[in-house]
Amino acid sequence: MSKTLTEWAQGTGARPPIVACAAWKGGDGKSTHARELAYLLNAVLVDFDWDAGCSSRSMGYRHENYVRAPLRDAFSKGRTPTPITGRRKADLIPSYPDLVNEQPSRDEVTDHLERWARELGRPLVVDTHPGGCELTYGAVNAADTVVVPAVMVKESLNALEGMVDELTDYPLLITPNKVDSPPAWARRRLAEIVTRHEIPVGPLVYDEPWIRKRTINIAISSEPVAKRAARFVGSMDKLAEAVRNYE
Repeated sequence: MSKTLTEWAQGTGARPPIVACAAWKGGDGKSTHARELAYLLNAVLVDFDWDAGCSSRSMGYRHENYVRAPLRDAFSKGRTPTPITGRRKADLIPSYPDLVNEQPSRDEVTDHLERWARELGRPLVVDTHPGGCELTYGAVNAADTVVVPAVMVKESLNALEGMVDELTDYPLLITPNKVDSPPAWARRRLAEIVTRHEIPVGPLVYDEPWIRKRTINIAISSEPVAKRAARFVGSMDKLAEAVRNYE
């Protein structure tokens, strides 16, 4: 039976759910998935990507305009950060460039995320930095679901295979992303990867080149949905449903 958003947000344990969006290769759509899922799931988006193309910057946050960094204070002082609220986009705990050199251990990251979810009383969606690092491993350790976008090209599928070989025991959900008539060999390769590890596959997300040219910072899924975005938003709705019902 499908869970409603309210039922899912209550969680099944001592805290609301945590979702990590992760990929071992940059450019596969991880951050777009994270921003849209956080909005659709009414979750707080925690940005662990310190690069200039991170979700924080895409959502209009400019770290250089602030003296303090919420994540730095949260990690160093043990405080639960207060999310930045916005209109037609997810609430945000933003990243900052020096996070690359100020990462806590993965176990500390896991503990912090679980405490933030409990104390905020809300689900978290964590946008991770591409590849394995302490922040990413900590987020994956905390996650009830790990959403992994997979682009149907050789380099991305190589990275996906390495990731799932390493994280076999984690609650992965593979989402074929930027799909546009993938060749038969790519479909076979993905099928072999997910079958070997018995990993569930989420909805197909089709290639939408206009997303890469967007300059506005609201969620694509926010109302009113643009006509050209209907197909993409439909796939994000299905992905959010798959996350809510992941077991």
